[in-house]
Amino acid sequence: MFSHVASAGLPEIGTEAAAGSGAMSARDRALARSLETQRARLLDRLERFVAAARDLANEHGSAAFTVAQVTQQAGLSLKSFYRCFGSKDDLVVTLLEEDSKLGAGILAEQLDAHTDPVERLRAYLVGLFELLTHPGAIGYARVLVQEHRRLREERPAEMRVALAPMVDLLATEIARAAQARVSTSTEPARDAETLFVLVLEGVHDVALGTAEPLEQAEYLWRFCAGGLGLQSRTRGKS
Repeated sequence: MFSHVASAGLPEIGTEAAAGSGAMSARDRALARSLETQRARLLDRLERFVAAARDLANEHGSAAFTVAQVTQQAGLSLKSFYRCFGSKDDLVVTLLEEDSKLGAGILAEQLDAHTDPVERLRAYLVGLFELLTHPGAIGYARVLVQEHRRLREERPAEMRVALAPMVDLLATEIARAAQARVSTSTEPARDAETLFVLVLEGVHDVALGTAEPLEQAEYLWRFCAGGLGLQSRTRGKS
């Protein structure tokens, strides 16, 4: 009935009229509310799937769980899962990304207790391994390292993004030390990527039971301090 209005060249609701007044049209407001509701629902489902995968990884000590088990644990449907993820590996990458953000946040708070650049680097390294002393952390860490190794070959670009919060935090601290002239590092970003690979290997050794978390942290700290050419009175604490 009203289709001829648009074809007659009159402004559509929510376009020119809204642009002239600078206000959002009723239609656009309704659309925005609808999209926001859908986004909130999707985020809730995504978080539930990630939490379910984390719980199953803790329970089984591996990522051998199935998508069906994830949906059952999350209390959601298989259809909902594939609306969020294209595959189980997509879920695992998301889990690694979320836990990388969480870990970086925890470490950043610990680093804020220090002002000396070298002490901040030491707090990063030791703090990461201290996380492994929490109940149940070692088994879960083993899963994360194993999946990182596998996905690093299959999805290198995605894994770089997933681990960026942890690696970028380390790069920032190395750059801080270099700017303070207590480190000889000239490539903080590259050094951070290299050191983080060593850290993951150390975490794997702890997960296998061949090393103690804090002893491994101290060893890697001495190694990294030498590699970065750190010069500070705090280096003697290693």
